[in-house]
Amino acid sequence: MMNASNSKFALLLAAGALSMTLTGCGGSDGADGAAGSDGSAGGSPAMTIDALNFTFYDETITDGVASLRFQVTNQDDQAVVGLQKMRFYALQLLPQGATGVGNATQWQYIVDETCDLASTCPGTFVDKKNGVYTYTFSTNFADTSATRTTFNAELAQRFMIRAYNTPLPDGTAVPNSNAIVDFTVSGNEPGYSRKIVATASCNKCHGDVSTAHHSGSYNDVNMCASCHTPNRLSNSDDQFSMLIHAKHFTVDADGVPQPVYESEALKTCSTCHNDQGDLTPDWGNWSKVPTAQACGSCHSDIDFATGQGHSQQSDNSNCVACHNSEWTEEVHSTDYQNKEAVIAKRGMTATLVANDDDSATLTVTLIDANGNTLDASSELSKIKRLETITNVGPEFPIMGYNVSPGSGVAHVTKDLITDNTLQSDVSIVDGKLVYTTPALPFGSGDTDTAFTFIGLEMCTSGADLIACTSDSDTTSMKAQLAFGTKSGDAPTYRHTDSVSFAACQKCHGDSFQLHKGHHTGFVLSDQLGREVNGEMTVGLDGCVACHTPDGTYASGANKGAFEMKLHVVHNEVGVITECTQCHTSFNLDSFKNKGALATAAGEYTTPITAVCTSCHALGSDGLHSQETLESYGAVVNGDYTAANQAAQSETCFYCHKPTAADHTVVNM
Repeated sequence: MMNASNSKFALLLAAGALSMTLTGCGGSDGADGAAGSDGSAGGSPAMTIDALNFTFYDETITDGVASLRFQVTNQDDQAVVGLQKMRFYALQLLPQGATGVGNATQWQYIVDETCDLASTCPGTFVDKKNGVYTYTFSTNFADTSATRTTFNAELAQRFMIRAYNTPLPDGTAVPNSNAIVDFTVSGNEPGYSRKIVATASCNKCHGDVSTAHHSGSYNDVNMCASCHTPNRLSNSDDQFSMLIHAKHFTVDADGVPQPVYESEALKTCSTCHNDQGDLTPDWGNWSKVPTAQACGSCHSDIDFATGQGHSQQSDNSNCVACHNSEWTEEVHSTDYQNKEAVIAKRGMTATLVANDDDSATLTVTLIDANGNTLDASSELSKIKRLETITNVGPEFPIMGYNVSPGSGVAHVTKDLITDNTLQSDVSIVDGKLVYTTPALPFGSGDTDTAFTFIGLEMCTSGADLIACTSDSDTTSMKAQLAFGTKSGDAPTYRHTDSVSFAACQKCHGDSFQLHKGHHTGFVLSDQLGREVNGEMTVGLDGCVACHTPDGTYASGANKGAFEMKLHVVHNEVGVITECTQCHTSFNLDSFKNKGALATAAGEYTTPITAVCTSCHALGSDGLHSQETLESYGAVVNGDYTAANQAAQSETCFYCHKPTAADHTVVNM
């Protein structure tokens, strides 16, 4: 007789995030749900269910008959009674090397069964009406004709549950949820596993990984890895390690894997493959267990079987002989580490002082990693480019990328250094770079403040700064931002309580070289930080120097204003599905300082409507029709003057009170 019983192997899983609690065997009968009891969450059953938490008590396989017992509670630890639909999965794990020398561990899919109380349930499903459920598979695992693989009691086993978002009989909504438990037939803890990446790593970019595919059904990356396994797939390229790399990477002309998205973070394997304790005991597999399948999914220009781009390899038996763990880590991490090391070596401070003739004098001081002042003359040979962009009005800039129809002027762009050469009208005074702008359109309020965004690009080799040559590699350095006022009073700043660079870092990394190519590239760092509500905050203030209300180079045709451009770009990528992935809050009061935004070439829209249309199409389920919006005071793709005159006449917020957590909130 074969019997598996793993008592109180607990796993708690919320609908959008994973947390695990493992407790020891044994304990008393009763409320804790120990082996031999029905268990009870205690108190009244859940009336609201924002999350489902699963606690596994017993997993048994006896003579091929498999069953499990588990408890489900809500976010308040109240018993969830009356769940209507679940899918139960069974898998077993082949250990490393079991399918061939050098091969990685591999899940084998045994069977899955969907139990829908409204239609059919193949197995035996029992709701004990206290939050505890049991399920016995109808499939006998010993019957090879009924399973996808031959059941092996000596292997590590896995049961998984997908709880569907089918409402309870009383109509209470239930979120899609997943739960997983690993065990052995003997009842001991498994001696090996395959938990390589934590769901939290995926959620840094995806917010909720369930939104990536399958209509929100799976919010645990271990579910993905378990299902995308060879004996369940018709296309072998859809194995999880291959599929996930192929989705995130391509190769450039030199055969070097590059992220499909603009992300410095994805240029190092450790962004996804990192030690998160019990959640990722096998995180180091990426360097310790190299295989043609995993490596070839990033290095997609290599065909190991034919010898294209690599010596011919018929299997994985020789991989680790050449590619040991230390070498693999070094090769895949050195470039990223070098870039971070270089960026740390130089910084800038800057001042901007308004003059009587409305010009402003910019002074830029180069500093080393310890904050010591450097003479610009001695640094000149290493500088590929030092770029400055000046505008007026941090909250709502009045100088366009092109000439603004409002102020009649465009922002001031000036390279202080290009190709190691000091540019005209730029001088070095006491080791500092000094430049005076043309007259700026100063005014009152926000327009009393001018600001200059500064980018620095230096020539590098590995982790070293070098004298530039015609073919030198370059690295974008830490950007700087200077403010100055005509009145001499304290400057105004753009609000950063809605979104800050901390949100960008989650996907793009802290050494993201923004706009490198056309520009020097801007690395947003603590050098730009200022204290906001008691916390050091790195804002996105500098971006509006170019991403003006009048748009960028296309004068509104690409919705280039900062308030819209980030929405447009991230919607195209498709990774952002929730406002909270970027926004900590919505500063609705900021619209009081805004005029019209350019939403088409030479055409303008009132600000609230413009921002909404950067995500939602006019007349869609998420937005009123143009006619309705105009009846509420909006101007859509209209004249500059008319749109600005109506900018504070929109009545949207009379009814709508959007928040980052729920931008559909209506205040009636």
